[in-house]
Amino acid sequence: MSWLTDSDTAVSDSGLNATQERDLRVSLLRLYVIFVGSVLVAVLVFAALVRNRLESEAIERDLALAEAIGGKVAEALAVSGDEESVDLSPVAESLVLVTVDGETAVIIANASRRVVLSQATTVPDAVWENWQARVVRQAFQPNASSFFTTDPDGQAWEHVVAIVPGADWRVIVERPISAVLSAAQGFFRGVIIAIIIYLVGGFFFWTILSREIISPLEWLEEFSGLMRWRGHIRPDERVRFAQLTRRSDQVGSLARSLLAMGEDIEKRFVELSTLLETSRIVASSLDATRVIDNILDQVERLFHVDRVAVVALDQRAGVFRIQASRGLSEDYVSQLRIAPSEPNSPSMRALRNQIPVQVSDTETDLAFADFRPRARQEGYRSVLAIPLFTQHAPPAVLLLYKSHPYRYSYRELELASSFGHHASIAMENAALFAQSDERLQEQTQRLEAIVESLQDGLILESQSGGVLYCNRQAAMLVGVPLSEAQQMPVVEWLKRLAETAVSPEDLAEQIPAILQKRGPHFLDLTRRRADGRLQDLRLQFFDVTDAHGHRIGRGQLWHDITHDRELDRMKSALLSTVSHELRTPLAAIKGYVSTLLAQDVNWDAQTQREFLQTISEETDRLTQLVRNLLDMSRIEAGMLQIRRELYPLADILTRAASQTETVLGGRLQMELPKELPMVWVDVPRLETVVRNLLDNAAKYSPPDSPIILRTWVEDGQVLIQVRDFGSGVPEEVGNKIFDRFYRVDNGMTRQVGGVGLGLAICKGFVEAHGGRIWVENGRPGAIFTFSLPLNTDSSEESIHVRHSQENFGR
Repeated sequence: MSWLTDSDTAVSDSGLNATQERDLRVSLLRLYVIFVGSVLVAVLVFAALVRNRLESEAIERDLALAEAIGGKVAEALAVSGDEESVDLSPVAESLVLVTVDGETAVIIANASRRVVLSQATTVPDAVWENWQARVVRQAFQPNASSFFTTDPDGQAWEHVVAIVPGADWRVIVERPISAVLSAAQGFFRGVIIAIIIYLVGGFFFWTILSREIISPLEWLEEFSGLMRWRGHIRPDERVRFAQLTRRSDQVGSLARSLLAMGEDIEKRFVELSTLLETSRIVASSLDATRVIDNILDQVERLFHVDRVAVVALDQRAGVFRIQASRGLSEDYVSQLRIAPSEPNSPSMRALRNQIPVQVSDTETDLAFADFRPRARQEGYRSVLAIPLFTQHAPPAVLLLYKSHPYRYSYRELELASSFGHHASIAMENAALFAQSDERLQEQTQRLEAIVESLQDGLILESQSGGVLYCNRQAAMLVGVPLSEAQQMPVVEWLKRLAETAVSPEDLAEQIPAILQKRGPHFLDLTRRRADGRLQDLRLQFFDVTDAHGHRIGRGQLWHDITHDRELDRMKSALLSTVSHELRTPLAAIKGYVSTLLAQDVNWDAQTQREFLQTISEETDRLTQLVRNLLDMSRIEAGMLQIRRELYPLADILTRAASQTETVLGGRLQMELPKELPMVWVDVPRLETVVRNLLDNAAKYSPPDSPIILRTWVEDGQVLIQVRDFGSGVPEEVGNKIFDRFYRVDNGMTRQVGGVGLGLAICKGFVEAHGGRIWVENGRPGAIFTFSLPLNTDSSEESIHVRHSQENFGR
């Protein structure tokens, strides 16, 4: 970086003026050159026309002379009758008269191109005779009425040719060009003298014009440029400029106006420079406390005061208090309170009117009478209140104190207003920054809380592969503390994840390709958790871009898809089981119907009834399966409707037991109290729950073991329990057995058909009544118990029940 001195600036300004701002001089010179050039062109054209005119007149005159001489030659030829013996003496006498001026020459040549008579103005010699022979030959050329040649001395000649009538003779009249144009020489000399006088006069006029008019104007223009660039002029330049101000013409008047304008500009420039520097320092920080301190410091410098304060609204107390000060006593600062409704306070007047308010003398200002005691105590006699225009920051006023009476000028009040605007902007920026910073922190905390609440791992990486952010779930998946995980590069994350994969070698080989690949893509892997259980993960990679779509990094979302994979397996198992459960009764129905429709066999009534009974049972089995599927879909969709009615619980249990008598085969033992309450339930739904539990107990227990159905009332609830003595439910399964499509994987479940919906439907129906169902290990066997509330509102006849999807295994 280089710094220019004042002289350097002046040189650069002068150079700028010399190269770019000499338009007046150049324009006048251009006009002068154009005018002189036009005059010269006009003179040259006129001279050319005069010369052509003189040449034309000379040719006409010489042609007439040549024709006259040719006529005399023709008369001489007619007298002699022979070209060889012709007497040309009379013609020669005439030629003497023609050539008496010493400039005109006449040549007469016969048909054989031989000169028979010559009246020349020069002494003939061999060179001149050769030149004359060339002239004669050219005169005999076709259409050679006139032509020009150069003699051996280098002088140009004009030749005019006339043909002798009746003969192939030529009369050539010739004279030097200088003789032809001798009449125009005087005219040309006069024109040249006039042009020289015009050029010399123009030069003197241009010199006077440049010195008296153009140069002063250029200096005035340079002065305005200096004021524009520097804002001031140096003393030596001012002395030079003062010479122009002493002139009495328009140039002097313009110089005096520019000088006054320059002085005013210089003052304004100093004020603006000070104000800009002050504003820069004031706005150099976004901290509210530091901004106010900068305002106070610059006010002391700009207005030359030793006591200054900023009063701002205390929103809690509802009064204006001194927020910061310089030069004031601690008692004054702590005790000053200004009510917003105070009519005579300079601060409140400045805020209300939005203009600076001054009290030039506190002892004589009548509006300041109420505040005079504290002014005397603090020792100030003049106050200037400058309002600070704020919207987001609390209303504030800048106060300037002087210890003597002082009346601020209009220029100082303007300067105070300008400074107040700049200080207001600085306070507004600080307030907005504080608000935006607070909001940013809130949003950042909220975003971090959201990201940390994700069940998925999230990693944001830079272009160089470093980790910019990772949440706690991602760190847990690789088994590293969050603080340590944030320092690891992305490649280290993938390596640690590969160590826990089922196939670590395969995943480790894919890491370089994964890191180099761009754009959205994903990777599925299976890993073994710390507890030994398998976990399916999907690593989704995506590009992170800015507002303009430029890539600034990459993100990774580690999603646990173990549950989704289990659902896929359950779905596959459901399709397989349902297809089997549908195919078996359909095959039986198809077989018995085909047998009954056979034409070659006659079945008796008893056999037909047995066939139809089997078809009916298989149809009921299909109907029950479809009903179970529909009930399960209603439960999952939250569209299950419960229509309650008051009904004896004993009747419900008895009817459900009778409906499963065929399956139970006399093994059921009912332990019911003598008095069971009336319950508000959906009777068909409750019968389905009991029937499914009894049917489930019959399927998964030995055929000779008992099945116990008992009920009792406890704590405002009725509890119903079904116990079997079969293989029971493993402890690790627990209540997962109530999930849809879930079946315990053992030998007995593989032998017994089913799709795993019965217990899920039981759970849905019981919870729809406001109850609860659970399973216990009976050792041996399983104990299924569910509860129903007894304090259901009896006025309720139909209830539309919706449950969240989480209640049913979603």
